[in-house]
Amino acid sequence: MARQAALKWKERRIPASSSKALDKLTSFRPRRLDVLLDLPAAITGESDLSLPDLSAFPTPVEKAQRLLEVAAAIEHGLMVQYLYSGYGLAVPNSPVLGIAVEEMSHLMTVQNLLRVIGKGPHFERQDFGTPVSEDERLFPFDLLLEPLSKVSLAKYVVAESPKDVPTGVDTGLMKRIVDLATQGTAGLGVNRVGSLYALLGAVFGSEQLLLEKAAGGDPWYVLVNEVAAQAASEYGGRDRLHLPDATFVSTSDAAQASDAEWDRSKVGPIDEFRVHTVNSRLSALEALRDISLQGEGPSGLANEVSHFLRFYTIFKTFFGPDGAGTAPPIGVANVPRGTRIVIDEASPDPNVISNPAAARWARLADCRYALLLGFLEQHLTMPKPDRVFLQGWAFAEMFAVKKLARLLPQMQRGAAGQPLVAAMPFNLPPWHGQSPSWSDLEHVLESADREIVGIQTAGGITDEQQRILGHLASADRNKLSDIRARQTGGTTRRKLDRVREILDWGAGTGDPQHLGSSPTIPDANQGRFWNLPLNEIKQTSVFGQNVIEVPADGGDPLLVSMLRSGMMPRGRPPLPADSEEFTILEEWIRKGCPDESI
Repeated sequence: MARQAALKWKERRIPASSSKALDKLTSFRPRRLDVLLDLPAAITGESDLSLPDLSAFPTPVEKAQRLLEVAAAIEHGLMVQYLYSGYGLAVPNSPVLGIAVEEMSHLMTVQNLLRVIGKGPHFERQDFGTPVSEDERLFPFDLLLEPLSKVSLAKYVVAESPKDVPTGVDTGLMKRIVDLATQGTAGLGVNRVGSLYALLGAVFGSEQLLLEKAAGGDPWYVLVNEVAAQAASEYGGRDRLHLPDATFVSTSDAAQASDAEWDRSKVGPIDEFRVHTVNSRLSALEALRDISLQGEGPSGLANEVSHFLRFYTIFKTFFGPDGAGTAPPIGVANVPRGTRIVIDEASPDPNVISNPAAARWARLADCRYALLLGFLEQHLTMPKPDRVFLQGWAFAEMFAVKKLARLLPQMQRGAAGQPLVAAMPFNLPPWHGQSPSWSDLEHVLESADREIVGIQTAGGITDEQQRILGHLASADRNKLSDIRARQTGGTTRRKLDRVREILDWGAGTGDPQHLGSSPTIPDANQGRFWNLPLNEIKQTSVFGQNVIEVPADGGDPLLVSMLRSGMMPRGRPPLPADSEEFTILEEWIRKGCPDESI
């Protein structure tokens, strides 16, 4: 994750003879948001195409790597900003959060594209890199964690927008949205995300393949083919632009994330969370096309609504069909606003999380976010057998991030009496810019343990908060033991750990409501009870029945029955009864839940 040089824009004038074919390319010009509305047409018939200055990256592989790292930083940044604003809403299932989840699938697909060209994962973010000027960035806008507002929504609409205003979208309203977005960036404007993916398509394509795909009339391929023609001229020829065939590592899919592994999103009529594995030039192009179209539309899936149209609809819902509304969105919490969310108990700054209780929870939240990023990167670089448990660990952290991101806006940010609340900070881990080591992850788990102990010692927490902390502490002890062993080539993993990983993965980020009882949580929601210590799991009951006890008639124990029937995981893809995961879990329970090593 080493930082690279920034990219600078370089303007190119396209003559009138070519400008008609390049109408869609005008949106490449940074800060020229008026082209979104085709205002005004150039009198000369000429048009501008801006391409990044890639002189520091002379080979196609170097160009692909740098552009993909920018794309990864963009997807990561958008995901975090959407999560931050979405969790700052009182609405439990805000559509903003749904879009954020899909940005996660884009981020993972970009990692796969890096892997197919033999490069490592990249989980950096714009705000944690070296600051760059407006003329040196490809980002849509400078990252800002802020509550949902008219201006922030306008920025999101424009960043996800297509070049041409789609049918059904009010042109006058779009002009107002563009003006607001520009105001929100101090006049610097908002760059469209789709522009970068079109340029990536030119790099990943070949001259022949792009010509063939464009001849079929697909608008995205027509655009990419034209971008490639101009980019080849700008960068010194096709051999300096297109990746050679030998670049594509056909066996690299073993080091990639797959949709089957990572799509534990809510079951719905449309598969909106799509992670693409890539093993060829064509599959890479299709992945880039899908990311671009899911953002700006029209999607290749029937009835799928693009991110652009969803944000546009949210904007109209909050501010009226003409966008003239001025009242803040209903249910927006007064969370901090900034490029970094600072945690400092000694600070008098009202924008800083300084309340001691909130500060401890915020630091714990940053630990969970750090672990999530670390486990994701380790998953993409470790041998296949180890990737299985890291996948389960990552999903456990996604759930923890979700719970803490919902909890923090309910906490006082500073001094008592102020109408200000805390928020999930989303600060990058100490190792950002480098790949995490087992030692790095050990230190974060130790920090998390200190924060949990500090919260519990201070007291004043609810039963639900105590359950969350208890589950985290129990799971962290097991992870910490194994991570320490791995630093000397060993492992402490036991069969219960594999069962926990399967259930954490199966539940995704779902929050199960298992009403029941256990030794430490009597007569209450047991949540993810499988994270309790083994002796407590054996004593846990849900709906009045022990979860792992085998009935006298040899039938299914309750946990197995809930999984087999699809009652669990609720709202997520079922765990097939003939799957390896189901078999592991059922056999372990029927053998009496032995405390054995793997």
